[in-house]
Amino acid sequence: MNVTLIGMAGAGKSYIGKHLAERLNYTFLDIDSVLEEMHGKELEKILEELGDEQFIETESKTILAATADKDRHVFSPGGSSIYEPDAMRHLGSVSRIVFLKVPFSVIKKRIGHSPARLGRVVGLGNKSFEELYDDRTALYEKYAHHTVEPEKLSVDETVQAIVDFINSKR
Repeated sequence: MNVTLIGMAGAGKSYIGKHLAERLNYTFLDIDSVLEEMHGKELEKILEELGDEQFIETESKTILAATADKDRHVFSPGGSSIYEPDAMRHLGSVSRIVFLKVPFSVIKKRIGHSPARLGRVVGLGNKSFEELYDDRTALYEKYAHHTVEPEKLSVDETVQAIVDFINSKR
């Protein structure tokens, strides 16, 4: 059994994911870190060089390869992973997908106008950040097996809500 956390940049996928992995005694796997290691550069540089479409394709292949034949892992793919149906179908078949739904106002505060953080957001060139948030939220909800709202809970309560969901599906 694996767990995949999806949501916008700034939703807490890595933060919650590390706590969840520790609680379950699973291995935490951040797909963005895998991409950075493979390419030997920071994510925003990879995105800048590849462009949105090629980045999404590369991210999808990385998700498929990095999560194949894994068990007892918490996966944290990039927020744009929902743009690739094959990757999402794969994640849905190898894990329980949990959407960390955080209000736009909170995401905006966390991301701010930092070029380093905004440079890591696929699709921002064509839409406002809020439009992108709205579009992605619909896709996160489509692919998620369960939704948790971490802003309404403590970290421990968020982790417990995910653990309870996983245990209810065994």
